[in-house]
Amino acid sequence: MEPWFDDVDDRPRDAAFFVESALDDLQCADVDLNRYEARRSARIADTVALVRRNPEVYVHHATDKDALEQAERAAIFDIALRLRCSEDYVRGVLFTAEQAMAHLPLLWQQAKDGFVSMYLVGRTVGALARVRADFGASEDELDLERDAMRLIDQAAAEWALSCPPAAFLRRLRRLVDRLDPVGAAERHTRKVRDRRVVVQEDEDGMSWFMAYIPTIDAIAAKRRLTSAAKHAQKSPDECRTRDQIRADLCSQWLRGIGTDTAVKTKIFVTIPIELLADTPAPPREAELVGHGPIDPLTAKQLFLDTTAFRRVIIDPVRSVVIDMDRRSRRATPAQREWLILQHGTCARDGCNRLAQDADIDHKTPWAQGGTTDIDELRPLCPRDHVHRHLTRAIYRSRPDNTIQVITPTGHESKPPSRSSVTAPPF
Repeated sequence: MEPWFDDVDDRPRDAAFFVESALDDLQCADVDLNRYEARRSARIADTVALVRRNPEVYVHHATDKDALEQAERAAIFDIALRLRCSEDYVRGVLFTAEQAMAHLPLLWQQAKDGFVSMYLVGRTVGALARVRADFGASEDELDLERDAMRLIDQAAAEWALSCPPAAFLRRLRRLVDRLDPVGAAERHTRKVRDRRVVVQEDEDGMSWFMAYIPTIDAIAAKRRLTSAAKHAQKSPDECRTRDQIRADLCSQWLRGIGTDTAVKTKIFVTIPIELLADTPAPPREAELVGHGPIDPLTAKQLFLDTTAFRRVIIDPVRSVVIDMDRRSRRATPAQREWLILQHGTCARDGCNRLAQDADIDHKTPWAQGGTTDIDELRPLCPRDHVHRHLTRAIYRSRPDNTIQVITPTGHESKPPSRSSVTAPPF
């Protein structure tokens, strides 16, 4: 049994020594991690800079501006494949590194030395946008911009060594507010232009639905939801919490339930016929195409609520015309739906963009005699469709209809590994 000590001074000195050593190691590991992330960011920036000077590596005709931009996009795509991350992530790292090297030399040096995380560097780079001069600014305005950036660099380099992240960000915000030549009203007007809606998938068939809107509108919307929820809770049959009622009302109002403008968006869901029977353990799961499995109860409810559905027998027996030979270049709606159900997402290794929003690509290009048969078609997201036709990247189809990419630098993508772990039979 472990001994109990009433006072810290009663503990063996060896225990304090070991804890202190562990904490010292943790600090050293944190410095090493910061140094590695800065070096990794710099390598990404160096690689893209090299491609800008040698665009012919990725594109066939490297003479016009569009080709140069396409070469840069292709290089980012190649980096994302090799690092197994998204292209947007690589662009973010690239932007942060290039801006920090150009405008934050003191803070960037501390990041390379391991004393500042790339997270704080990124937040500081984001703050620089507030003090940038407008396009076509005068020389005096450009001087003010350079002075503001120099002050931000000096202050951030000092705070990063002495402040925790929360305090660092508070001080940075106050400094930028003081240096920003634009007033609060104009800043708000600019932010309003960025309003948008974001859906972020969570686990167990749930998602977060978020709207970036003015604060006064958000508060008003929350008050209306709360008022309606309070009224609903007065019913003796109501057993939901107020949070649950607010969430349900928000979903119903946005979808227009009970109105003439109720949503009629087509959603693809595959439901195995076995799931509709009362079997204790159906062999296959229902799936929201492009997103993943959904629970049996939701699947059955969708089946009961739908007014029309399409039968798909994987044998396959098809009740619609799928193959078109060479009568038309464009895929029919039936072909598109079949490809959506078959792939779910873009067919390229590692791409999770929905097939529902993808372009339909011919394995053999239409201009070279390709046919519009279902076996010759595959969904490619717009980015991959552009890469396939405008760069030297090779898109090779496998027998299972997935697509391997071979970049101009020789990297070959691999399909996501399938887990060999099976669920227990209960």
